[in-house]
Amino acid sequence: MSNDVGESSISRVTIRDAAVPFIARGGRLFSGQVMASDPGIEDGERVMVVDRKNNPIRMIQVFRET
Repeated sequence: MSNDVGESSISRVTIRDAAVPFIARGGRLFSGQVMASDPGIEDGERVMVVDRKNNPIRMIQVFRET
């Protein structure tokens, strides 16, 4: 999931279509909703959530499940 030339280095997480409305309204993102993600995302990092067409949904902060 590399970013296009000229884009910032913000990591991206691609989510399933069914999760888009929920996440867009501020819902929590769970691992089962994720289709793909950039490698190396760290605990506490802010990432851009995108749909499968790479349209931005919103920024979130990622935390590991415990």
